[in-house]
Amino acid sequence: MLTLAKRFCALFLALLIAGTALAEDAAAPIRALLVTGGGWHDFEAQKTIIAEGVSERIHSEWTIDYEAGRRNDFEPTRFQEEDWIEPFDVVLYSLGISRMPVEQQKDLTDRIAGAHRETGVPAIFIHNALHFGRQVDRWHAFTGLKSRRHTSNRPRTLRNLAPDHPIMRDFGETWRPATVELYLVEDVSPGITPLADCDDEEGRSHITYWTHQYGDAPVFGTTIGHDNRAVADPVYLDTMARGILWATGKLDDDGNPLPEYNRSLDSQ
Repeated sequence: MLTLAKRFCALFLALLIAGTALAEDAAAPIRALLVTGGGWHDFEAQKTIIAEGVSERIHSEWTIDYEAGRRNDFEPTRFQEEDWIEPFDVVLYSLGISRMPVEQQKDLTDRIAGAHRETGVPAIFIHNALHFGRQVDRWHAFTGLKSRRHTSNRPRTLRNLAPDHPIMRDFGETWRPATVELYLVEDVSPGITPLADCDDEEGRSHITYWTHQYGDAPVFGTTIGHDNRAVADPVYLDTMARGILWATGKLDDDGNPLPEYNRSLDSQ
């Protein structure tokens, strides 16, 4: 009887695993576009860290636009296409191309922000992407934060302001990355939801993680991302994966990842 029971348990487990795999196979992966490149950061390494790290956690497939390379004044040609956003479920921006002229920034901002507002495709902003359009009001409205400067890069402690938010479940009460180049937040858009913050050298608090709504497009962002060690930290990648699930509507009513999209994240 013991042998039979063991066989039954093994069969049940095998069927459970197979069923989960079949459910994932049946669900189309989240189609993510990562637009990256430019100066001041190691975008070449980070594009792999982010895409591979998130794919280990959630069911997703990635298109990586690294056309800018290391140029800090280059405009990716993708945005010149009429319907560039249509093939994607979410677009991540991790860019260091702020050396282009302001009028060119304004034109590019109109095309990018307009595409998200009109289609409702979610946007995710990572670190230096906030400073791309630092002189452009519409870029600040789109991202949800206005930041034009940063402090020195050194170890700092981030506080979790929304521990019950589904994005922040793996964050802990605090997180201390290897280093943080803290972005100084000058203003925030109405309706923004702060998720985490960090103090500057004067003890002033600055938002480091947040959500926002831009027209029909959900927005999630973080000012953290200067140091490759921080980007590769499990807390960073877990939170990024949950942010993508939140933005694309792949969470259940309890804020847990839908099974067909979850690969390694914990549920509550």
